[in-house]
Amino acid sequence: MHLSYLTILTALFFHLEANKTAVGRLPKWLVPLSYRVDIVTRINQPYQPFGGTVVIDLRSERSTKRIVLNAHDLAIGKRRAVTLSDKNGNSVPVSSIQMDIKLSRLTVSLKRPLKVNVTYSMRVAFTSVLRNDNTGFYSSNYVDHNTTLTQWLAATQFEPNHAREAFPCFDDPIFRTPFKINLAHPYLYRALSNMPVQRTIRHASLKDYVWTQFVESHPMQTYLVAFMISKFDRPGFTSSERSDCPISTWARPDALSQTEFANMVVAPLLSFYEDLFNSTYRQKKIDLVALPDFTFKSKENWGLPAFAEESLLYDSQRSSIDDQQGVARAVAMMVVNQWFGNLVSVAWWHEIWLKNVFALYLSRFGVHSLRPEWDYQERHALQLYLSVLDYDAHVNTDLVTASVPDESHIWAAYNEIGERKAAVLFEMLHRVMGEEAWLTALRRYLVVYANRTATSSDFWDLLQLQVDRNGRLGKGLNITRIMKCWLGQPGYPLVTVTRNYDHRTAIVSQQRFFITPQFRNRWARNPCWWVPLSYTCPSCQHSEIISFSRWLTCPTSKPSSKSNTVLLEKLEAEPTDWILFNVQHTAPFRVNYDLRNWQLLNKTLADPNKFRLIHRVNRAQLVDDLFSLAWSGDIEYDMALGILGYLEHEDEFVVWVATEISFERINNVAKSNPNYLIFKTYMRLLLERQFKRVISSDLTSSSGNMTHRPVIIRLACEYELPACVSLARREFMKGTPEKGGWMTIRERETVVCTAVKFGTEGDRDMVESMYKRSNFAAEKESLLTALACSRNVFALQRVLIWTFESSGVRKQNARRTFKAVVSNSMGYRLAKKYVSVNMQNIRNYCSNSTDKVVNLMTPLIECLSTPKELLYFSKFFKEILRDMNGSERLIKILLERGNDNIHWQRTKFRPMLQAIRDIILWRSRAKRILK
Repeated sequence: MHLSYLTILTALFFHLEANKTAVGRLPKWLVPLSYRVDIVTRINQPYQPFGGTVVIDLRSERSTKRIVLNAHDLAIGKRRAVTLSDKNGNSVPVSSIQMDIKLSRLTVSLKRPLKVNVTYSMRVAFTSVLRNDNTGFYSSNYVDHNTTLTQWLAATQFEPNHAREAFPCFDDPIFRTPFKINLAHPYLYRALSNMPVQRTIRHASLKDYVWTQFVESHPMQTYLVAFMISKFDRPGFTSSERSDCPISTWARPDALSQTEFANMVVAPLLSFYEDLFNSTYRQKKIDLVALPDFTFKSKENWGLPAFAEESLLYDSQRSSIDDQQGVARAVAMMVVNQWFGNLVSVAWWHEIWLKNVFALYLSRFGVHSLRPEWDYQERHALQLYLSVLDYDAHVNTDLVTASVPDESHIWAAYNEIGERKAAVLFEMLHRVMGEEAWLTALRRYLVVYANRTATSSDFWDLLQLQVDRNGRLGKGLNITRIMKCWLGQPGYPLVTVTRNYDHRTAIVSQQRFFITPQFRNRWARNPCWWVPLSYTCPSCQHSEIISFSRWLTCPTSKPSSKSNTVLLEKLEAEPTDWILFNVQHTAPFRVNYDLRNWQLLNKTLADPNKFRLIHRVNRAQLVDDLFSLAWSGDIEYDMALGILGYLEHEDEFVVWVATEISFERINNVAKSNPNYLIFKTYMRLLLERQFKRVISSDLTSSSGNMTHRPVIIRLACEYELPACVSLARREFMKGTPEKGGWMTIRERETVVCTAVKFGTEGDRDMVESMYKRSNFAAEKESLLTALACSRNVFALQRVLIWTFESSGVRKQNARRTFKAVVSNSMGYRLAKKYVSVNMQNIRNYCSNSTDKVVNLMTPLIECLSTPKELLYFSKFFKEILRDMNGSERLIKILLERGNDNIHWQRTKFRPMLQAIRDIILWRSRAKRILK
């Protein structure tokens, strides 16, 4: 399962709040052998009750008089609700049944002990009602645009431990068991499950009800079990490319046309990964389901993977290329999970990151195989790298690995940024090991642990076996030791390179990087990382080939008070050459150089004819490093902005994306300052030449390198470059937002946003009408975000109400829309007031998930700029979230970001403004001289 930005499980917190004591795992000597689950669901009745029986064949490896399994929010009668018999049909008397609500456990006490290694059959009858929190067996609804009627559906979300909310079971990932699922439901509804339908028959006693019976599944964990009851009467598309495994994609009836792309890419992705892993996919069918209001982006249930609509639906006329890539990525991640996660699974939840990171990292290769022209592999890798460096530069940050001693700590294991960091580290291992060794280890892992559980240590051991054979890693270097330092401690290093130009050597050292330098001296520990060193330069032979001949190493015996440094000798770089380390982000760290090397880099970047000598990915890294090192005070803003002036002729998308992120961080704080106009003027000067260039080209032509055009137009209009505002209003009046024309979907969003911001009430009403009419998830999200650009207070209030109080807005879109309101200079205080009044409703909206609430509130803190605001939010969050599990840790993470803003504004904003004034003055003098 892949979670959206910092999303953790929803209703899990309800369980954890009630459980303050340690919860041990189920006894391992009781082993389930098979399940038969019969459930009747009255989805069309009030309260939507369901109930039925589960028959579990089990075996005990010890003589015991107690059977302990999991059940939660299930009503189980005391009399005859549980029966037990041996394989010969002889009854085993039950003495008592106990339900422990806090521990979610059902304990069946017997009058005589179970015999060792004898198969028994236990039958449990239960009843319950469908949940409304997107966990367990839950109900959801949508409006069918064809009929304008509200339709209900029932679906399951069992990861990590919510199967117990649908039927009593041994809800632990260590158990793999076959399942026979039978579902009774109104005949107007259709049932889907992991396996193909075996037959459909009338219900013996319930009128207008039928039983849908499914083929017995292969052995799997309870969290991979899935079933669904809905009025999705037919799939949108079905692929027959694999005759032994039909592939269908399901959605609400009025969205079936949007399922074609997702359905089309499954078979090619299966073939790609079968070849990559040297392993055949052997399931009998795949039914992809787009759920209208799914909490997560996707869930990899065997045979019935579930997706949020925005992760699966795509329309070529109303969705962007980013949306299309998102669908391809979501499907690719699901396919990878069929091997890494389903075929080989984790033994316990503390390593849930392991299955998720395989999907996150390996998905990029599948997407690249589908559309090489997207450059997706490069872009996705850089995106993860930059996001990890941004998040992990703080004191309060999360480890990749989390301790999960019992079920009450499962929530801590779900950490999206940790999974991103792990993916960056997988890329590091992939590069230093080489393609052949890495791929051999992957394939060996799947063979050795097929249909079993495995740990990260198991994977490191297989990697070590391969590097020992090819010798590429170097003597004395150990995979486990390397990964332990990266996974087991927070943060990442700032690597400082000081060259001796006469001797052609360099001293390379490391220390932990903090975005706010005040923490550097307070940090008691002096962490150390094993860092692979790669570099390139103009004179370097084979500059595109990355060599890992040297490492920054760490003490292996007793702790050292000082991190090791390394002297690099016989550098290939000439004294007049620049040198650049961490070639194409081989590992997650930042690099600072001596002044002369920065000057040499600047000389090359400033030359429009030579700046491409530095690879575009390395240029993106340089831009991000310059912004961050200036923010932290490791370099001065006059040097950073002086080098960044080269952006006037930069034309690569990946570089401008990195630039946009960094400028956003500055803009969030600067826009509330009285001197903001100086920064705004600088941004207009920086963007003016780029904007003229992208607009003067043939807008309808794809020739030339114009992939950065959407970013340039978005930034130019955001900083209100007059030419961009005029263009946007002109295109909006022409009706281009609906007709398409030359613009991409993202450019269209910029046009609509600018028209709403500077246009009339009629313009805004037109966009609202477009939003209400739309039946496309991506388009609705884009239009609602554009409406948040309004400068009308009442219109912004309406956007907030639609976001949090309207059933027509998907929860997955809430953060983007809320961020758009907060980023609006008129919307920040309005959003702050709305939150203060409606926080309890927002908590309910987020299903009382601490991480979801904190993630949703992050934009407010990112735009915070005064100690008064920080004090307010500190008191407010501690008061309103004090009863939520894990809130103290997450509030610290959140508020540190606000403190960073305040520290930067107090210490760095004026130096930055002075550097900007000097640049503007220098440009004015240069223009006069040229005249």
